[in-house]
Amino acid sequence: MVTLAIERIAVVTGTGPHPTSDESVGTVTPANSEIDCERACVRAVLAGNVEAFKPLVETHQAQVYNLALRMLGNEREAEDAAQDAFLQAYDRLASYKPEWRFKTWLMTIASNLCIDRLRRRKLEPIAFTDVAPREEGADEVEFASRDPQPDAVVMRKQRDEAIRAMLLELPAEDRSMVIMFYFNDMCYEEIALATNTTVSAVKSRLFRARQKMAKSRWAEGL
Repeated sequence: MVTLAIERIAVVTGTGPHPTSDESVGTVTPANSEIDCERACVRAVLAGNVEAFKPLVETHQAQVYNLALRMLGNEREAEDAAQDAFLQAYDRLASYKPEWRFKTWLMTIASNLCIDRLRRRKLEPIAFTDVAPREEGADEVEFASRDPQPDAVVMRKQRDEAIRAMLLELPAEDRSMVIMFYFNDMCYEEIALATNTTVSAVKSRLFRARQKMAKSRWAEGL
């Protein structure tokens, strides 16, 4: 996916995005953190170094593809959506705000692209609404640990398939929030920023999504 994304960027654009400053073109400078490194990559691309976009693709390609796959439920379509997300991110790079994590900004693009694809399938996602806050002990589905034990591979595979089926039953916006929170390690604040809503709305929608998944026929035996 990395090579294809970079090749498509080169073919479509020919050059890098329009620079926003007079920073010189060159290699990415050393950074003290992943965030600093990503910001340095962005600055280098905006200065004309197209190759500086490659580390951003390499770092986030798996998460973008997995988000698209869980949103769309189709491998071919997920790959196309992931490619489009990187192309769109490259094209809009000048609008990236350094105070955002690049991952948050990129996932916003990917999620919106997937939602657009779902809408073209004539699925109608529901609107954002604040609802009652989450209560302790409420009926809701429990997600598996992100670190499964080696002796539980088969059970984990079955569980993942069931969760994937339950995700596909959710409205598009709810589905994207669940994926961002449980699979992409994004916090409430980042999801609120990515979806242009409030933290309380994010918490409420996640709570409702978990309840709905718990009532799904796929939840039996989980």
